Amino acid sequence: MVSRHILGVLVFGALFPVIGLAQAGPVAQPTIWTGVFQQAEAERGARLYEVHCSRCHGPDLGGYGGVLTGARFMERWREDNLQSLLKKLEDTMPPGPRGQVTRPEYVDIAAYLLRMNGFPAGDNMLETADLKGIPIVSKEGPQPVPDFSLVTVSGCLAPDGAKGWMMTDASEPVRTRNPGESTDAESAAALARARAAHTFHFLDTNAFSGELKASSWMEAKGFLMRSPGNDRINLTWLKILKPGCDIAR
Repeated sequence: MVSRHILGVLVFGALFPVIGLAQAGPVAQPTIWTGVFQQAEAERGARLYEVHCSRCHGPDLGGYGGVLTGARFMERWREDNLQSLLKKLEDTMPPGPRGQVTRPEYVDIAAYLLRMNGFPAGDNMLETADLKGIPIVSKEGPQPVPDFSLVTVSGCLAPDGAKGWMMTDASEPVRTRNPGESTDAESAAALARARAAHTFHFLDTNAFSGELKASSWMEAKGFLMRSPGNDRINLTWLKILKPGCDIAR
């Protein structure tokens, strides 16, 4: 017969791993600061960069005003994700016909750019990561989207004086790389975006007269210009998401 003491030890030992797992909590979202690429990927990327990129961007990444490193890199890419960065590389670099560089090679070049910007290597492979799920943020964490960024916002369309229009109860601006018509997935994300207390005044709505219906819940895209009490968006796209503005906060 097993004693009560031994039985208690066995039961506690069986339950302890479950309790430990329950208390562990959710896994933190990876960012570019959590070691999302391996050193070997960055080393391969350095060699590929020299072959395909250094002619224009220089051996130290300083070409074109240093857009690949430091503050200019972060202002261009923070509050976005690594999928956007990789797509930019694939679509535009190097100039000329596509197909000069394979996708795995682009991934290695991206890893090299991350290393050259001071982001740490780790045990994870960038090649197999969900790049859209890895945000590019400063070391302090997410920040407001920089001025003059191309953004998407959602909100309620309202008249703004005699001739103008604005968006009230608008969401937090989110970076986008698509200035034109949204995909179905982008529109769904815009409709799901949390209502907030922002107001954005629109510049030049003449091209969007068919969408200018007051008290409609809208998606707007354009270039963000912040000014105390007068935040503005230079529109590139405007679309009605649903009639009425009864969207929950």
